[in-house]
Amino acid sequence: MKLSASRLAQWFVQGDHYSIRLDESRLVFESKHITETVPFSIWDGQCRISRGLWWGKLTVIVSPADRPAQTLTVYGLPWRELQAFAEQLTGEYQVWLAGQQKRFMLVEPELFTLRDILADHQGYLRDADLNAWREKADAVFEAHTLHPQVFSVANPALYQAVYGWIQNGDAKRMARNQRWQDNERERWSAWFDEAESSPLNASQRDAVLMDDNHNLLLAGAGSGKTSVLMARTRYLVTGEQTTPERILMLAFGKKASEEMKARLQAHQLTKVNVSTFHSFATKIIKEATGQAPVMADLATDEESKLSWMTLWLAKNFANPTVEKRWQKHLAQWKVSGLSADRPLVEQAHEPKLHKWLWRQLDLLQQQTLSQTAIKQRIQALQPNTTEREDDTTLTELDSPNTNMVAKALSELSLVWPLVRDYRQHLTQNKTLDFNGLIIEATKILSKKNATLASHYDHVMVDEYQDISPSRLALLEAVCGGKRDRSPSLFAVGDDWQAIYRFAGSDVSLTTDFLARFPKGEIRYLDTTYRFNSMLGDVANRFVQVNPTQLSKPLNSHLLQKKKAVTLLPTESIAAALDKLASSQGEKTASVLIIGRNNANKPADLGQWQSSYSSLDIRYVTAHASKGLEADYTFIVDVNENVFPARSYAEGLEGALLHMEEGVEHAEERRLFYVALTRAKHQCWVCCEPETASVFVKELWQGDYPVSSSITKKQLMAS
Repeated sequence: MKLSASRLAQWFVQGDHYSIRLDESRLVFESKHITETVPFSIWDGQCRISRGLWWGKLTVIVSPADRPAQTLTVYGLPWRELQAFAEQLTGEYQVWLAGQQKRFMLVEPELFTLRDILADHQGYLRDADLNAWREKADAVFEAHTLHPQVFSVANPALYQAVYGWIQNGDAKRMARNQRWQDNERERWSAWFDEAESSPLNASQRDAVLMDDNHNLLLAGAGSGKTSVLMARTRYLVTGEQTTPERILMLAFGKKASEEMKARLQAHQLTKVNVSTFHSFATKIIKEATGQAPVMADLATDEESKLSWMTLWLAKNFANPTVEKRWQKHLAQWKVSGLSADRPLVEQAHEPKLHKWLWRQLDLLQQQTLSQTAIKQRIQALQPNTTEREDDTTLTELDSPNTNMVAKALSELSLVWPLVRDYRQHLTQNKTLDFNGLIIEATKILSKKNATLASHYDHVMVDEYQDISPSRLALLEAVCGGKRDRSPSLFAVGDDWQAIYRFAGSDVSLTTDFLARFPKGEIRYLDTTYRFNSMLGDVANRFVQVNPTQLSKPLNSHLLQKKKAVTLLPTESIAAALDKLASSQGEKTASVLIIGRNNANKPADLGQWQSSYSSLDIRYVTAHASKGLEADYTFIVDVNENVFPARSYAEGLEGALLHMEEGVEHAEERRLFYVALTRAKHQCWVCCEPETASVFVKELWQGDYPVSSSITKKQLMAS
């Protein structure tokens, strides 16, 4: 069945369609250069005809799924035949439509079920929930070859309810969840007022209600992250969204784990699973194998480590080939605890050498990579040669990374035999070390997470900024797999306080959270209750000099105009303490003396502690200060090559921990931020004026609201 324009008419309508024919359930349009096919499923079933001076034209409207509606017109058609032809086309369409509607009646119950899945969903609609629904919808439409045009005509209301989610699901999900959160915030308002010792603020309440598949809560220093963790756990149980035993809370250290347990116990939530990563890994292995993993004596017993390492070194140094390799390395670089001037075998017991080797071994064990893969990773740090303006080549020797790469490859060749023998020792004795514990549990969960990890609805992680790649793999195994509804990951941390790269943590796993989990949700706690606004103005701006840190507001609850950070000569610390003690009257105040390392503890600390009864003075390292607070703090020895510490970005350790962050001293800057934010009222930054570090100079030269007891002349001279 076809209608075409005459040859004369075709000449007049050059470039446009000049014929139309029916080919089963399709319309076929022809012109001199192209042929277009329109299935009935995208046609509205109407033929619009009109008469010109000599001929007629026919127009149809089509609505492709991937493009806006459009019109197709055939010109130059014989008018006497056109009207009857158009009626035949619409008649054929109606026959086709009737058949489709009969098929629709069979599938309609499934469409109602699809509609009701979303309509009846309780609580937050996660991205995975919507994806699971989309998969069911796709299966229905594929099984029944149901055309949208038929669906929209047969049941317009049902069509809108189902196809609205298919075509615009992400936007509808966001709008639905916002309404749900608004309702929950209102419904639980009185409960949020009393859930913790102080009413939760607006950002804390929003955080409690986060419930997508992957949630990251950025919680700045003193912003109440523990209160949110506790309140969220209680909210989930009180609201009957889950039961205590289906909540897993993971911490990095035993102390933090015990503190969370104690707080939960106060609310009768003893059945919540609170654990360190290693304890959780042990539990998984025991459930899967029926027996607890055996920890290697080399991982837990210092005497065994000493004996094994000494024997290993003595055996290897006695080998001339091995000794020659080590001597070649020592001719260019130092190794802690080794001297090239003495026979190496005599130095097999050196504690510094043992410490250095265990450090390299631990870093390599964290990698879970082959020697070849590690070599390739190290070599990738080597920059390519480039051409200078004077036509000379910028060789690899000109690069600051070159020495690190060369030294790292040499150290890898020295240490890898140790790694191989260490792993063989663990295998032969059927034991695990702490890295192996995490890796083994991850393997088990990856295979059996549908059973072993199905115990949990919610997984919460404290101090997420300290996550390492191996621990993240464990989390993904817990939260992944084919299950009706995977657990929700609720990660709480602060990339501004990521200070454990030396222990294997990777801050990019926090800063790149949305790159890893594109449909995840990030919120932040926007108010700190620890330090005042003037201290916050210094600390928050200082840490955000690094462009890779996530930007977030952290407003201080306590506002003040007086400057709260003072640059102080080391010799004036005693005078400052004396003045501070005098100002206390009958009151007492806590004081933290914070140094970069234990070696920076002031020699006069004991005298200060005994001299000022109104001051509770104690010393901590910057790393140990995390999580602590005091009324006043003194950050001591902020001198050149001390704080920030001299970079260890050489050799194997530097290569394995290498991270491009866009600013020098990136982790040291975060560590200094941690030290700054321990004080409630005031912080003194102390140094020798002649050797003040770059951090002191930045605070003095930059636009920071700090006061200084160091003269301009002294700082200029340094």
